[in-house]
Amino acid sequence: MSDKGDLKLTLNTIIQKSHRALEAAKIHLKNGDYDFASSKAYYAVFYMMEAGLITKKLSFSKHSAVISAFNQYFIKQGIFPKEFSKKIGNLFKERQIGDYEYELAIAQEEAREDIKNANEIVKAIEEYLRDKVR
Repeated sequence: MSDKGDLKLTLNTIIQKSHRALEAAKIHLKNGDYDFASSKAYYAVFYMMEAGLITKKLSFSKHSAVISAFNQYFIKQGIFPKEFSKKIGNLFKERQIGDYEYELAIAQEEAREDIKNANEIVKAIEEYLRDKVR
């Protein structure tokens, strides 16, 4: 398979995983599992950020590095709006709470907002990637 074919397959796989994470977030929200809903909303965005970075032949092992590079190569370059940076930062913070905190918890409205923001960001990145997967 060609490099372009490999890239297309990889991007499509990541996009599907992102969509599955977003659907899982909605199910967790419906079930009242707000911590898990926010965590899955973050992961939906995280996968898409990784997909974007792959198109630039970049890969990182740390979440903070993925976020930083996405900001550098996509947000600071004007490909995506600046408010995405704040929304991604908040999703990351909420994921940390949802996954690792025992005394703090995500409220229903926070989880709902996280899913809304994740959906917006996922759609925007997917639209950007559309040219890459054709």
